Amino acid sequence: MRRISIGGLALAILAIAGASGVSPAAAPPDAAPPTPTRRDTVVATQLLPPGLKASLRQLAMTHETQRPDAAARLERARRMIEGGRSLGDPRTLGYAEALLAPWPDPDTAPPDILVLRATIEQARHQFAQARKTLDRVLARDAGHPQALLTRATVATVTGDYAAARRDCGALRFQAPDAAAICLAGVDALTGEQARALQTLRIATARTQGALRAWALATAAQVFEQRGEVDAALDAYRASLGIEEDVVTRVACASLLASQGRHAEARRELLRAPPGDAVLLQRWQIAKALGERGDEFRDPLRERFARAAERGEWMHAREAAQFALADGRTSEAARLAQRNWAMQREPADLLILCNAGQAVDDRAMIREAIRWTNKTGLRDARLPDICQEKQT
Repeated sequence: MRRISIGGLALAILAIAGASGVSPAAAPPDAAPPTPTRRDTVVATQLLPPGLKASLRQLAMTHETQRPDAAARLERARRMIEGGRSLGDPRTLGYAEALLAPWPDPDTAPPDILVLRATIEQARHQFAQARKTLDRVLARDAGHPQALLTRATVATVTGDYAAARRDCGALRFQAPDAAAICLAGVDALTGEQARALQTLRIATARTQGALRAWALATAAQVFEQRGEVDAALDAYRASLGIEEDVVTRVACASLLASQGRHAEARRELLRAPPGDAVLLQRWQIAKALGERGDEFRDPLRERFARAAERGEWMHAREAAQFALADGRTSEAARLAQRNWAMQREPADLLILCNAGQAVDDRAMIREAIRWTNKTGLRDARLPDICQEKQT
């Protein structure tokens, strides 16, 4: 199961919604951020796109040359966060944190700095802390659009749909189209798919650029939930035609693979950055085509092993999916339960159900049933056993 999250697009909505930026004067004149070592920078840049490589080089030289102003720090931090999202590499979040270091006090830091800090916390699955940080922003500026959208993202990811609706709705005065798309995403997860699609059709006709790409990707997700494969593929491709997004591309490739169209799925991923989700999908496609796929499997094993050693569970979902596909069912069940304790999107529910079935854990199945009954979620990708009451 795939996810179309508003988290990645929240970074782009700031400009669309007209949120106030941080003026260059906001930067403390004597503050220099901690910088990565030159060796770490070289290692990290081996896989980064050119724009991120340039930002890392500039960051590494910050202590030697003139410090950038606050607006430049914000832009580079956003780029780092997006790079981490594409690559599944937590190191870029550390670089983003370094750029925001001159504002350590959450009571005095500019709102946009705090929003990016919360975005980093969200990316690390520190959801409670992210909400706390965003609460600080919204206590000072109740209408801050990016803070509202990011807090709605956190609420959606953790399954707090009432809170997500409130924050999506609060956007309607400053960013009505973003509010509509945000609410449609919640509708799709709570049994209101027809209403979600109608909202998204209107939003697609009214918007352009990043907002239109978001509306189309969200519509594709709803079509997938309804089992409407062709409509979903058309919407995914239309979204990617407007704006490249690795989550959307992986979703499109995964849908193709689920239909046995593995060669097409492989082509979708050829130029995608080698994040965990991309490597996992490419390995599964290689296996389906009768290949070993060790060039994808081996890096995944190493990444997840190192993350476990560090106690990092940012990619517990992908780790559970990998373990299940690799035949390590007990480990998959353990990881799926750990992941479900942190986040509750449809993709998380699917791995919970599949892993539960693999080890015949009735408690995991019952939890999936409880969630679908509670939320009204219906999804063609989810086995019936996990979305119907059992007698």
